[in-house]
Amino acid sequence: MPVATRITIAAVMFAILAGMIGVTDTDARTAGLAARGQTLFGMNAPSLEQLDASESAVGARAAIVGTFADWAHSPDFPRGLVDAINARGAVPLISWEPWDSWRGGVDQPRYALRRIVAGSYDRLIDRWATEIARTGRPVMIRFAPEMNGDWRPWATGVNGNRPGDYVAAWRHVRSRFSRAGARDVVWVWNPVIAYDGSTPLRELFPGPREVDWMAVDGYNWGSARPWGWQSYADIFPPTLRALERLAPGRPVMIAETGSAPDARKPAWVADALRGAHADGLGAVVWFEFDKETDWRLGADPTTAGAAGAVVRGPGWRRGGDLRAIAGLVYAGRR
Repeated sequence: MPVATRITIAAVMFAILAGMIGVTDTDARTAGLAARGQTLFGMNAPSLEQLDASESAVGARAAIVGTFADWAHSPDFPRGLVDAINARGAVPLISWEPWDSWRGGVDQPRYALRRIVAGSYDRLIDRWATEIARTGRPVMIRFAPEMNGDWRPWATGVNGNRPGDYVAAWRHVRSRFSRAGARDVVWVWNPVIAYDGSTPLRELFPGPREVDWMAVDGYNWGSARPWGWQSYADIFPPTLRALERLAPGRPVMIAETGSAPDARKPAWVADALRGAHADGLGAVVWFEFDKETDWRLGADPTTAGAAGAVVRGPGWRRGGDLRAIAGLVYAGRR
C-alpha cells in the first residue's frame, strides 16, 4: 500500500489561527447528536498547500485531515500542524507508525513490537500523550495501521514479531495515554482489506473496549496490479462485515482509498463515495497523493467534479465547523 508521507510542520505554520476555540468531549457529543447518519469527508495530503488545491478542485473542505508520523522522525506531537488543521474546521487523523519510514523495509529490529511492550519507547509515547492532553480537542490516532499485511515492521511474522505481540503493543500504548490523561485521543484500529494470506483480523484485534473507531484501507489499483480494475463492491464489503462482527456498533471509516487513473476513474470515485455512505460508514478519507500512481481526486477536473457532486450533497459532513465535526468523531467513544 502507499508509503506514508508526513506533512511537514514548516509548511503549515502560517495557517494557525489565534484564539482557537476549545472543544470539550461533552460539547462535541451534544453538537453531534443532530448529525448522526452523516459521513465525514476527509483527505490524507502531503501538505496543506496540496490540501488547499484539492479542496478547491473538489469544491469541498475536508472534515478530517490525515497525516503521517513515524517514530524515528517525529519525536514530538505536531501541535502546530494540529492547530492549523483545527483552524480549517477539521480534525486530524494521524497515522502513528513505529518505524523509520525513510529507511523503509520490514527488517527494523529496533522497532520490534516486543520492545514497545517492554517500555523501550515509553518516553516518546508519554511525551506525545502529555502534549495531546494539553490540546483539549479530538486527535484521531491510527496506531501502526495495515497490521494484517506483511509490508511493515509491526506485522506478525516479520521483524521478530510473534502472534499476540501487536495486541500487547496496542494495549501498552493506550495504557500510557490513559495514564497521562490524554482523554481527547480517538483510537482508530485500521487494517488493510483482508486478502488471501493476510493475518486474520481477530488475532490482531485488542478488543472493542480498546478502540473507538474501526477502519480499513483499500485501493483500486487498476492496471498497476495483476488483478486489474476493481469496484467498491469488489474491494470493501467483506472486510467491512468483519469489522462489524468484531466491534458491533462502533463507527467505521475508510481511512485510505483511491483509484488509479483511467477513463473510468470519475465514475469509480462517485460509486465508491455513494457506496460508503449507503453502507453507513462514518467517514471516507481519500489518499490525496501522487505516488505509486496518481490517486488524487484533484488530479483532473472530471474526477474532482465527480467527487464534489457527491460530497456536497445530503448526508455528507464537510469541514468548517469544528464543534460539529468533533461530535461525530467522538461518536465511537464509550
